[in-house]
Amino acid sequence: MLKHLCWLFLFIGGWVQAASVWQVSKAGNSVYIGGTLHILSPDDFPLPNAYGTAYNQADKLVFETDIAGLNSPRFQQDSRARLTYGDGTQLQDVLSKETYQALKAHLTARQMDIAAMANYTPALISITLSFTELRLMGLTSQGVDEFYYFKAMTDGKALDWFESPQQQLEFIAALGGEDEDEMIRYALEDVKQLPQALGELRKYWQSGDMEGLYQSQGKGFHDDFPEIYQQLLVQRNLNWLPAIETMLTTSETEFVLVGTMHLSGQDSVLDLLRQKGYHITRVN
Repeated sequence: MLKHLCWLFLFIGGWVQAASVWQVSKAGNSVYIGGTLHILSPDDFPLPNAYGTAYNQADKLVFETDIAGLNSPRFQQDSRARLTYGDGTQLQDVLSKETYQALKAHLTARQMDIAAMANYTPALISITLSFTELRLMGLTSQGVDEFYYFKAMTDGKALDWFESPQQQLEFIAALGGEDEDEMIRYALEDVKQLPQALGELRKYWQSGDMEGLYQSQGKGFHDDFPEIYQQLLVQRNLNWLPAIETMLTTSETEFVLVGTMHLSGQDSVLDLLRQKGYHITRVN
């Protein structure tokens, strides 16, 4: 479950060593769309040339959300308020004894004190578990979206985004539904699979095979958690589509950077645009 739910966090930035960038065009107007993952290894820079090609052609960059807003003190305060218990409830109160002990053992093995997370919600625990593993795997650097966000600011390019940081925070807070104990148990099990899952993601990303990526990762997410899949991926794709179509009515060129799973499988951003008759080519 974690490797599915974590896609919300993992794909906010960009993966590496691949040209997962597409040009969407119609009537002489173009938009570039690139897939992203949140954090990278220092060895993953410089980024693939396709990203630089799209960036250089773009007048404006469009992200899922306001990257600077995500890094603001206000958002950090909002996150602490939304993802921690403020009514005296503690993590130990919402978990079974067995699950709490399993979580404690997992954290202790990573030199982390569960007492420091006493008022964390399961959503925040899941984020903590996943990013701890990513750091252990050497993924410690900024992602593609953050890299280009601050580069665009330096270069004076226009910036825009689809969702506010607060909207993204609400998506995160809603993960896992009402069964906190089940969410943590699944998270503890699936975090063990994260290295293998990321290896598979890298393989399909390197080949630019979004259908293969869907069959390997997205289909299981769709089949096992259809409501979350619909909420986090399909509905957001549909929400973004009118804005992308509006971009394609002007001579201005945009570079849209969104999570990779938004570009994979049926009802992906790319699939929806194809259905609308737009011409799509991969940037090499």
